[in-house]
Order: sequence, then structure tokens, then C-alpha cells
Amino acid sequence: MDKRGGKDRQKIELKLIESKEARTVAFSKRKYGLDKKPKEYSNLTGADIDFILFTQAKKSHSYGSPSIEKIIDRFHELKQNNSQQNHTDMSKTNVFEAFEDLRKEVQAFKKKDLGSELPTDKHMLENRLKQFEAYKSQLDKIKNEIKGDVPAEQFNFISEVALKLEKMSS
Repeated sequence: MDKRGGKDRQKIELKLIESKEARTVAFSKRKYGLDKKPKEYSNLTGADIDFILFTQAKKSHSYGSPSIEKIIDRFHELKQNNSQQNHTDMSKTNVFEAFEDLRKEVQAFKKKDLGSELPTDKHMLENRLKQFEAYKSQLDKIKNEIKGDVPAEQFNFISEVALKLEKMSS
């Protein structure tokens, strides 16, 4: 194999081109090459692509498939939906934490109740009834908050606990 000197394509060192005219020419040539790749990728994959290029002369060149405005609007929509989803997830977490705290309180109350003798004092009975009613109202509030946001088995479990509290208070 005979290599001819100087006829191979030489690799260009990537650094800032000193001459302003040469820089403008290089930008112009490379801009179309850069513009071509997103178009090809969009055609091949069906992806929506947004491509914005700003020059040193403060001019912008852009390519958007279907259009830059639509892509940017879609981006903002998705970003807003993600933040709303995160907020919903946080509220679900807070509701489940509140439910878990309430469940622990009810269990502690049951243990305390089982360990002691039945109260004979009317005042003590009324206080316990008020506590059960408070637990029940808290549970109902939690149940209403999460009605459409939880799987059926979790909602059924919460409903069962509410029924048990209702039976205990009556």
C-alpha cells in the first residue's frame, strides 16, 4: 500500500478560529451540517426535536420538528404536569403518614383499654366516646382525601378500620 503524502483529509484542531471572516465561513458551513442531523434523527425516529443556535453576532438559527413553539409549549406542559404529580405524591404520602399515626394511636388506645378495667364512671365513658369519635372523624377525613388516589385494597382497609371504630364507639 502506497500512501501518498498530503492527499488524505487532515483532522482540524478544534480551537477558536482567529480570523473573523474565516470564523463566519466555518459557522455557515457547519451550521447546515448541525441542522441536518436533527432533521435526519426526527425523520428516522419520529421524535420531536428542537434545535436553537445563537451566533456571536446575536442572531439565532433554529430548527424544530414540528415547530419550536409547539415543542417549547409541550416542554412547559410536561414540566408543569410533573410538578403537579410530585405535589399529588407528596399529599398522598402525608395522608398515609397521618393515617399511620392515627392507626398507631388507636392501637395504643386499645392496648390501654384492654389492660385496664372497664370504666364505671359516666364521665370516663363519655371521654372515651369522644376520643373514639375524634379518631373516627380523623379517619373519615383521611378517607375522603384519598378516595380516588389509592388502590382498592388500601381504600378497603381504611374503610374497614373506620367501620371497626364506628362499632367500637356505638
